[in-house]
Amino acid sequence: MPFNSPSANKTLLSGDIHLWRIQPQKITDLTVLKSLKSVLTQSEIEKVQRYRSPKAQHNALITRAFVRFVLSQYAEIKPQDWSFTISEHGKPELNNTTPALRFNLSHNDDLLVCSVCLGHDIGCDVENLSRRISVEAIAKRYFSAEEYQSLKDLAPALQRRRFFEYWTLKEAFVKATGLGISQGLDTFSFKITAPETGKLNSNISLSFSQKSPIKNEKDWYSCLTYPDQKHCVAVCINSGSKSKQFQLTHFQGEDCLPEFQVGRSSRINPAG
Repeated sequence: MPFNSPSANKTLLSGDIHLWRIQPQKITDLTVLKSLKSVLTQSEIEKVQRYRSPKAQHNALITRAFVRFVLSQYAEIKPQDWSFTISEHGKPELNNTTPALRFNLSHNDDLLVCSVCLGHDIGCDVENLSRRISVEAIAKRYFSAEEYQSLKDLAPALQRRRFFEYWTLKEAFVKATGLGISQGLDTFSFKITAPETGKLNSNISLSFSQKSPIKNEKDWYSCLTYPDQKHCVAVCINSGSKSKQFQLTHFQGEDCLPEFQVGRSSRINPAG
C-alpha cells in the first residue's frame, strides 16, 4: 500500500543546496523494494518493467521512488502524490509544490544523487573518476578551446580527474538550463581554480561564447563536490546574482526512506 504519512522535516532556505545520495545496489530488502514500488504510478511501473536487465529495472525503480521520498522531506505531500511533467528537452519538473521546490537527478552504475533547492533552476551530474574513456578524443570534440587547452596544460597524471570535473560541470549546466546538449557544449567554458576543501570546490567561473544562447555568466553558481574517493558531483544553479551565497549539505538517501530513519547528515560550507 502507498505511504499515508508524509515526513516533511527539512528546512530549505533560498541559499541552500541539499544533495541526497544513495547506492541503489545496497537496497535489496524485498519489503523495502515493495514499499518503494507502491509509491509509483502505473505508468512509472510500466516504464521500469521495459528495461531488459534486472539491474536496470532495479536502478530505475530506486530512482523513481527515491526522488518522491526526497521531495516529501520538504513538503506535506505524500511520496505517491507528487506529480511531474517532462520539459521539451526531457527535464522532469514538479506540478504541485509549495514552496517552490526545484530538483535534479543524476546516476551512474553505483551512485544516485538528487539535488534540491528553492526557487532556482538546478542541474547536477555524477561521474566515476576511474571510468575508462578516451579523454583526449572526447575533450577535443566537445570542450571549448579554453577548456581543452587548460586540460592539455596539466600533467598527464592529473588530466583524467580534471576531464571528469569539466564533464560533470557541463552536464550539470545543460540540465539546469533545460536546453540539453543542443545548445552546444563548446559554447560555454568553465574555469576551475584551487579547491577550498578536500570535499568542495566552488572556485569555479563560467563564461559564454558569442554562439551561446545564454549570455550572463553572473547569473550562475557552480561547485564540485566529492562524496567519496570514487565520485565527482557537479551542481549548477541559476542564482540570479553573482553575489548570492549558497550552502551545500550532504544527506544519506537511506534516511528519507521509512525503513532507514537514521538521521545522518554532514554539512559543507562553500565560501561562495
